[in-house]
Amino acid sequence: MRTRVVMAAVAAVLSLGCGSSGGATGSGSRPRPVARDLILDAEIAGRAADATNALQIIEKLRPQMLTSRGLASPGDDTGESTRPKVYMDNIFYGDVATLRDVMASHIKEIRFVNARDATTQWGTGHMGGVILVVTKKN
Repeated sequence: MRTRVVMAAVAAVLSLGCGSSGGATGSGSRPRPVARDLILDAEIAGRAADATNALQIIEKLRPQMLTSRGLASPGDDTGESTRPKVYMDNIFYGDVATLRDVMASHIKEIRFVNARDATTQWGTGHMGGVILVVTKKN
């Protein structure tokens, strides 16, 4: 009898823990938290609708993506080695300034990739990480 009571209690606790589906919004639930390293086209259309290029979008929604990170390389007086590099659709595009050339209407998502993951994906030389812009496919 005691085993059945314990099993019923465990089942009740487990069902309470699984009761939330984690959806974006339910009846009376809070909105989904904003991803720190990801900007999707729906958020661009909503919260950055007045932005015309990728740099403006990032400055408005996730300015921390633009900050320098890590230690500069010896002899790097400009700090360029600690700034994120920009890739568009997994192809090197340039430095942060090139984000001005990417029209907001062409963006599906913008993602910040940390230095470790960027090095794994694109090789060495990404001490400041990568800003990956994924464009909409027509």
